[in-house]
Amino acid sequence: MTVIARLLLLASLVVGAIAAADAVPDPLDAGEPPKPGHEAPAAPAESCVARFTWDEYRSLVVVGTGVGMLKPAWVATYEQESGKFIVGYRATAFRDARGRLHIDARRSRDVGPNASNWIPDSFAFGSKTLWTLDDQGSGHASAMGTLVTAEKDPAGWQAAQLEIQALVEGGL
Repeated sequence: MTVIARLLLLASLVVGAIAAADAVPDPLDAGEPPKPGHEAPAAPAESCVARFTWDEYRSLVVVGTGVGMLKPAWVATYEQESGKFIVGYRATAFRDARGRLHIDARRSRDVGPNASNWIPDSFAFGSKTLWTLDDQGSGHASAMGTLVTAEKDPAGWQAAQLEIQALVEGGL
């Protein structure tokens, strides 16, 4: 076998292995979709900041520090196009048995310009998939945005926490 033939064979094996790895879904995204906020807590959530877009909105979720299984969390949603703050609310955060991060906002009290017309959304985060579910049972899946732990970016986490707490806690 010539050197070129060996290189072509090796290249096709590498491409095949990469395609096979891409075809295997991440364990956080595989299987039955979660019911955001409704799964049983199995582990505490780490302090983190999540940013993502869905429908015509952009949301910021901050998970705070605390003791125990459930951590405090805050959700702020903005118009995607204008960046205008439209609604915010408190929630709790935890990890389910599969390791997915859940933001449970069931029965949350909304604040902000659209508070009277808003139904709070709960979220579950996979590796590449984000699931939403509101208090009336309406939900969908979309692409996951970014999730950065406070350990990785403490200054960014603290800045996001101050921003979101000013919006949400200031409106309650």
